[in-house]
Amino acid sequence: MSGFVLDETNLTSETFDGEVIAVNFATGKYYGMKGSARLIWEMLREPVEPGMIETALRLSYPDLDDTDIASVRAFLDRLMQEGILLASPIAPPRAPDISGRDTFERPELEIHTDLQELIVLDPIHDVDPGGGWPLRRELGDS
Repeated sequence: MSGFVLDETNLTSETFDGEVIAVNFATGKYYGMKGSARLIWEMLREPVEPGMIETALRLSYPDLDDTDIASVRAFLDRLMQEGILLASPIAPPRAPDISGRDTFERPELEIHTDLQELIVLDPIHDVDPGGGWPLRRELGDS
């Protein structure tokens, strides 16, 4: 059985006031995630099948409707498109425990590129004796 897990190779994240902020150092993009995105993000730290995320949300929020579930699927699809998730084998299915949470809020992903050029600069490692310091990589190069 396969699922997904966060690809933390070039990614770091922190939670501030219920919002997840993640930075992808390979692409220079940073992301703001609101609503139930924080819960989903926590579940994605370990390999998990998308159906298990939906099951956990339905158990904790019995009033979820099809539009809410569609927003979760769209959020996961967007994370895949952004290269944030990796396919990963998982252990036998078990729903993550997210009980005791407030009301459900649809997940949101905000993509920010305004600092992209600064984030991909690596002044410690990207040194070229002939070209100066720091050496600027093209966006998307890793």
